[in-house]
Amino acid sequence: MNKKEFLSKINYEDKILLSNIFEKIELSNKINKPIYLNEFYTPNVWKALLSFKKDLGIEMGTYGIFEDSDRRVISFLPYGFQEDINLYPLNLIKIKNKSSFSHLSHSDFLGTLMGQGVKREKFGDLILKDQICYVPICKDILPYIKENLKRIGGSPCVIESIDFTKEEIPSFNFEEKIIIASSFRIDCVVSVFTGKSRAVSVEMINKGAVLIDYERINEKDTDVKLNSIITVRGYGKFKIQSIQGKTQKDREKILIKKYI
Repeated sequence: MNKKEFLSKINYEDKILLSNIFEKIELSNKINKPIYLNEFYTPNVWKALLSFKKDLGIEMGTYGIFEDSDRRVISFLPYGFQEDINLYPLNLIKIKNKSSFSHLSHSDFLGTLMGQGVKREKFGDLILKDQICYVPICKDILPYIKENLKRIGGSPCVIESIDFTKEEIPSFNFEEKIIIASSFRIDCVVSVFTGKSRAVSVEMINKGAVLIDYERINEKDTDVKLNSIITVRGYGKFKIQSIQGKTQKDREKILIKKYI
């Protein structure tokens, strides 16, 4: 597969980033050694790569530290090599709110990290538990974060590194729910999830408020698939966990996991 074909297979705006990925794949095959990338990628990238890895002549690994991670670092493995999570260039940090008078949210931590000039590709999904935020990061930004991140939303904080290969790490909280939709079309599923009419759901899609695997959806008749991650801005994020069959009225029964 040449670079032009490769770029056409992944719907992602940053073509320079995709070109760099292609070059890493070629290098891994050339030197016959595994290569572990140094950025986190959203599901629309790593799922696409997994879907046509055979065409690339290589095996792949993905890792985001947390179980059910959306944002993951990718490894390319020539045939015969095994993925080793210890080789991913990652650290796990926990950022603790030291103030007993403030209550910080997920967006407070995310906004502060972005406000420090840290590229979104350099850290993974955030998990917030009891005013402690757990953040997987690329190793090369650890010194910068420790040096510059002193406050979150005006509250003092302390940063600590965790050995994620030995210590217990947190997991995402989900609320499981069965929804009944007339079909797997994204406008139907969004309508049920939000409690809004189909017309309003279509309007949300047209405004770019609906994402599948972090990718903007423009067509209302796009079908959702098993394990798809649906984001509806203003309403939250959920995952298509399983298909539970049909109702007596021939509607689809879908088990979703809503991120909470």
